[in-house]
Amino acid sequence: MNRLAETTAMQKDITALERHVLASRDIATQIGDPFLSYLLSMALFTIYEKKAHHENEALKSSFS
Repeated sequence: MNRLAETTAMQKDITALERHVLASRDIATQIGDPFLSYLLSMALFTIYEKKAHHENEALKSSFS
């Protein structure tokens, strides 16, 4: 049960971070800073990879 609570908390943290980075990237795009927008896009890519990894781990543990 503790593992489930940790996983849920981590998913909430990742989702909050994702929203923050998306908003920051939108602002960088609006002000016309392509380099910052690029860096934030790379950060989003990393977040999406982490999210997918945690979802895969959750699926594996649910089938075990």
